[in-house]
Amino acid sequence: MKHTEVLVMCHSTINTTNPTDTKQYRSTLGRYPTGVAVVTMQHESGHYTGMTINSFCSLSLSPALVSICIDDRSPNYSSYYHCKGFTLSFLSADQAAIATLFATRGADKFSNIDYSHPENQFAPAITDAIAILDCETYRRMPVGDHLMLVGKVRHFQHSDQAPLVFEQGRFTGITDHQNPAQQTAA
Repeated sequence: MKHTEVLVMCHSTINTTNPTDTKQYRSTLGRYPTGVAVVTMQHESGHYTGMTINSFCSLSLSPALVSICIDDRSPNYSSYYHCKGFTLSFLSADQAAIATLFATRGADKFSNIDYSHPENQFAPAITDAIAILDCETYRRMPVGDHLMLVGKVRHFQHSDQAPLVFEQGRFTGITDHQNPAQQTAA
């Protein structure tokens, strides 16, 4: 297949007022596999809020900045817009049930899972997550129908477990995941 054929095959114009176009556009974007994370924050009252996201991006190494995006229809939109900081837990391949729980509106998300909330951390982190980033809110930007929340990473940690992946509307894992140290030693 020639390069020009790929471009022609992929070319389409979107009309966001047409539900069919929006559905096809989402289906197209779903072809890009992403990691899965839970983002949490703590209200001034002490109450925790959390939700599953796959819209994460590393923005800068110096300073260490990351971004997440939150749908403006989310019941958590205002909470995240005004939060001082948030914590990201990147989920492992065996944590799909946690991803589903935090994607469910109205669910009691913290009652039946293991998490920790160290004193120096903005919000709880999911136990056994493959990576944790604790972030101070750095910027807030409404972008289209989402809030882009930029966080300055204050603390981080990680393990060598396989990640949970989201693709084409379903959770999956990476079957040939190896620790990078193992890959170079082989």
